[in-house]
Amino acid sequence: MDAILMSLMTALNEQLLINVYQRDTDDFYTGYVQSLGKQRVLLATYNDAGIADGAVLIAFTAIDQVEFAGDDLVDMSFRMRVAAEKHFLTMAQPSPELHFDPRKSLIHQLATQAKSTGDVILVILADDDAYLEGQVTAVAEGRMTLSVFNKFNYTDVRYMQVDFADVLVIEFQGLELHLESALVQKRNDLHHVVTKIVQNDGQLKDVFTTAQGDGTLLAAMPKGGDDQFYVGTVKAINDHVVVLRLKDMAGQFGGYVALRLTSLQSVTLASDYLQTVQAYSDWMTANHLEKQPVLNADREFDSSSDIFQSLIQEAAAFERVVRVRTKDDDDHLMGVPDAVGPASFEMQVPSADEPALVTFDDVQEIAFGHIYAYLQEARLHHEQ
Repeated sequence: MDAILMSLMTALNEQLLINVYQRDTDDFYTGYVQSLGKQRVLLATYNDAGIADGAVLIAFTAIDQVEFAGDDLVDMSFRMRVAAEKHFLTMAQPSPELHFDPRKSLIHQLATQAKSTGDVILVILADDDAYLEGQVTAVAEGRMTLSVFNKFNYTDVRYMQVDFADVLVIEFQGLELHLESALVQKRNDLHHVVTKIVQNDGQLKDVFTTAQGDGTLLAAMPKGGDDQFYVGTVKAINDHVVVLRLKDMAGQFGGYVALRLTSLQSVTLASDYLQTVQAYSDWMTANHLEKQPVLNADREFDSSSDIFQSLIQEAAAFERVVRVRTKDDDDHLMGVPDAVGPASFEMQVPSADEPALVTFDDVQEIAFGHIYAYLQEARLHHEQ
């Protein structure tokens, strides 16, 4: 603990960009120390695109390691520089700005100010795999009351008393939480919808064709995806592949994904979460934040072609980064395709010494045109 505290003090005094790794999870936060209390640290955080994105309060007991240097921080510094140079879009600084006195309890100050603003916060508790999102409705010595908001299920309405001693992490003032705060203001107008899921019984082409005509926002769940799913609208569909124009978790344009129909477990056509993403998307559009300026959100696709082959040939020709998932590999290959033939291609993955050989028959999905592909391309061009 002394080593962690010393590291955080150094990061605060020298304003160093750091990674803070948590115990018992692969999650970590990247940012600058803003305040150092007796039991917790306040970090101004950045997301994976290099954009400032709110802050986090972390208990010292939740911290496994503090990292000052390494490939990840070099890469993040590069992303932050690109985000600034290319004027990546983000919301204005939160108002009112929160203030903290490091001589007093940081968590009590945060809870009090969150109660005053009505903003949604995200709370991670010890001995609980789940996290809570909601508004602080009351603050007492050593605890707070949270009005929980479940963006996946609008019928989940409850109040929870949370002891500060049980709190490992509180995230606040990030973009997604700002959107959730705006949504909660309309809580009385939110109506639960019955989730409509279509299992893949071989009829998904018709489902996607109808959804394309109606402009339906849907969620596609890959087989064995460990709860990973894609949210978007249909841009192209043929007998074998569907192309979705994606929304990320904040309702912002998230690139595209081409999915083999046989690789899908199911498609969700209606749910509370789809309502949530649509509300976020509407807010983003109204505030001119719908997509990052370096991305193309208006691509068209030829459904009559071999979509996988066309995408790989185009990416190879223009040295574009794509992310490929194959049949027998849960890991995704992210890099630039090369040596494209009629039946196979190679993937030049930066972290690998040798290119990976991929056959088109094995390809299950290709993701492309998103901000992380753009940043990896920028890094490759920077290193050449």
